[in-house]
Amino acid sequence: NNMPPPGKPHPVTPVYAHVHNVVLQYELARKAFVNGLNDLLAAGDPGQTDALLRAGVVNLLHAPLVQDANSGVQVAALAAMRTLTQDTEATGEEIAEPDALKKIVASLTHRKTAVAVAGCAALQALAEKRPDYASAMITEGALPPLRLLMASFDPDAKEAAARCLTAVAQAGEPHARSALDDGDGDVLELATGASADPDASFSLRLACARFFDACCDHGASMARRVVLSSDAAACAARLARDASMPGNPKSARAARAVAFASLTRMAQNGEDMAAMVAETGAVMDAVAAVTDESDASARECAAAMLREIACKTADLAEKVAADGGIAGLVQCLAYDRGDKRSMFAAQTLGYIADFKPSLAMAVVGVDRGRCLVEALDHAPDADSATAAAWAIGCVARHGREGAAQLAKAGALKSLTDAYAAAMNAGGGGATNEALADRCKASVKSVIKNGGALGLLEGMVNERTPPGILRHVLAEFAAKLMDDVKAKRSFVTSGALMRLQAVIKKHDSAVAEAAAALEACKLSGEEPPPPTEPLLDERAVRDAKRINGVFPADVVSYYLYC
Repeated sequence: NNMPPPGKPHPVTPVYAHVHNVVLQYELARKAFVNGLNDLLAAGDPGQTDALLRAGVVNLLHAPLVQDANSGVQVAALAAMRTLTQDTEATGEEIAEPDALKKIVASLTHRKTAVAVAGCAALQALAEKRPDYASAMITEGALPPLRLLMASFDPDAKEAAARCLTAVAQAGEPHARSALDDGDGDVLELATGASADPDASFSLRLACARFFDACCDHGASMARRVVLSSDAAACAARLARDASMPGNPKSARAARAVAFASLTRMAQNGEDMAAMVAETGAVMDAVAAVTDESDASARECAAAMLREIACKTADLAEKVAADGGIAGLVQCLAYDRGDKRSMFAAQTLGYIADFKPSLAMAVVGVDRGRCLVEALDHAPDADSATAAAWAIGCVARHGREGAAQLAKAGALKSLTDAYAAAMNAGGGGATNEALADRCKASVKSVIKNGGALGLLEGMVNERTPPGILRHVLAEFAAKLMDDVKAKRSFVTSGALMRLQAVIKKHDSAVAEAAAALEACKLSGEEPPPPTEPLLDERAVRDAKRINGVFPADVVSYYLYC
């Protein structure tokens, strides 16, 4: 019997109110300090932040506030350290020291989720700052507790851990491998499991998709490990699909774009990887995304994913076409006209068209090739113009039907104008070689395969760049002899007259250059740098062949009139 004897009073613990008040005042002072500090940091004043650093605030935070007995003080202290790390370089150097870092890592195993989440955020800011800080985190054992948080039942802890692991993986390939290997359990399985949970929020699924993307960013071997050893591709595809549903919160829009970006990273690492992404059903989701006028980021990322799939094999290109990709990309080009994002849609159409004539005709069959010509006309920069010019050439090289459609849509003028701009890209004779080469190759394909000489007559002009003019003259020299109707049109359109003006300008420029060179030889001066003639040797021969098609008196009339 453990009952006290009857009549014996219970022991009474004395109450010392003043002791309780002292402890309470200390706790309130700690809370007031960390809360006031966060208020100061929220102001974003660099001078104020520097003053706090000079006052030694970092030391106060990690010794002892991040290990305070009060979890609220710990959370606020860790939040302040995160903000200071993001805003200054000096804070990262102090926190990355072993003594300070161990205390933050210890917060990851705290029984209160809020403390663990705050610790993840502080470590995430540190890893994002510099790769060597991420290395210090790995050395101090941050990865095993992060993996335990990924395995927890608390969604906030999972999301915070996923964000922190993403920051580590982004620091470099060795860091990403450590994130996958260090600790118990399979982190990819944990991430895919968290993403596949029916109750998972979009923000948690977004964090997991970013982790997949960060790992795949380090080359084919890492991407293959992510895709082949886990359900990451299917998880990203489901996220893209679910995020497109009406009535979703605003966070779903960012999740949709990131999901497509993650799938793009997976698909770009090989044919088998692209095929696996296509097998998830993501192609149709991407086609829906590229036609969503309200979401520019999703359009861009979805077009990039379709590009990485379509460029691999003819079968995958046909898969994109069969799922409505061509019509969707044409619509995407219309939405993004004049924007850098248009480059992805133009490139994807080019890759699809490049594989076979039937796909090339499918590309121009939607709008007769106007979308590609308009993308070139409104290109905001040289890269976008190069993509559009290349795509036009991919269609035109397959034969007359596609080339003729592009020529009727104005491709020749647009390519010629872009070529002329590229040859004087920066003024003063600077050139953009990539754009010039693409334009010239595409013009050549349109000219050779377009069929109708009448579309070329306006290009017989002394203002046509020499690099383009020589291809125009070669086409007339090869086909004019056997086409009576074309010969008549060549005269009545004024092309024969303009050809004589071209010849006269060329002869005059050659004579002037020869005279200048002779004068320099006589005076002993250094000769001027050579300039590209309006007609090269082959173009001169072609011009003479064209003139030979017509009676000499007709040619003489236009030459001397």
